[in-house]
Amino acid sequence: MTNFPSDTSPPALITLDRPARRALLRELPEQMRALHVEVLQRTLAEGVPVSPAALIAVLSAHDDLADRALLFSADHVNELLWCGIAEFCEDFGITMPTGCREALYAVLAFGSALDLLHPDSDSETELFSAFRELVSS
Repeated sequence: MTNFPSDTSPPALITLDRPARRALLRELPEQMRALHVEVLQRTLAEGVPVSPAALIAVLSAHDDLADRALLFSADHVNELLWCGIAEFCEDFGITMPTGCREALYAVLAFGSALDLLHPDSDSETELFSAFRELVSS
């Protein structure tokens, strides 16, 4: 029996171009879409813009894994950093964008500073512990 290309090669990955980002953004809860806008605007205003594709990947991965929108725990941040974002992208056939760590950092920084995170989220110190661990390893 002959192997067809579809049987032997993995499917092509989707690049998060503007239409793909918009489609994923529509799937997010309203408060996550609002955070998306805030992060894009504020990082641009501060001169360190994050990748829109990375930001959508981070928020979508969080939404896929989290129990509640904008509820972040240190363990959840650690999971997102080490495997959650990559697994989300793989599961949905998306090419993982560069800059996901920076986008997650911006989500936490601005979400925390603007009091947009869920009230039951861990403290800012706890949330950023995963980043300190990543840098020191």
